[in-house]
Amino acid sequence: MTEYTVPAFKTFIDDLRTQFAKDLPETEHWEGVRGILKTLCADEQMREKSKDWPAKRGVELQLHHDSDHGFFVGGLIRQPNHRANVHDHAHTWTIYGVLDGEERTHVYKRLDDGSEDGKATLELLAQGDAPTGHVDIVPPWVPHSEWGMGERSVAITVRSQRPGGYAQNRFNLKTGETDNNHRGLELIPTPV
Repeated sequence: MTEYTVPAFKTFIDDLRTQFAKDLPETEHWEGVRGILKTLCADEQMREKSKDWPAKRGVELQLHHDSDHGFFVGGLIRQPNHRANVHDHAHTWTIYGVLDGEERTHVYKRLDDGSEDGKATLELLAQGDAPTGHVDIVPPWVPHSEWGMGERSVAITVRSQRPGGYAQNRFNLKTGETDNNHRGLELIPTPV
């Protein structure tokens, strides 16, 4: 097992492994993961550790990839006033927690049936502030976007599967065009 320098992160991984071993119904499982991530996002030592992480567009830090349960934990460091493209995570679940800084989340509803390749009609369903400690659940196929609302923000993701091995959708709100060739962000292994 990997050694971690931040005690709360080791506890977090141990708690996630226990949660994944329970084999709960999907919604109950991910609500449990949300609670575990909420605890990590409240940890001051973890927040301090994240201040060393570089902010670079198009990159996700790989903090843990679990060989037994397949889940992935990443770190997203947003540059000042970052605006993520509207996207989904395909068939995977993602729990997204703001460890440091302020963000705003935008969630969209797809109005078309997806039958026309390369086209989609989206409607803004909800938007909300996501301050330090806020944790969202992003179910499969839900279009969304995160905006950094200040100088810098750091988010921790827990994903049902390591990104990069499957296509995700990107949505252009102005033209209605979609691109399903996106494989996610560049992953950089990073010790915690």
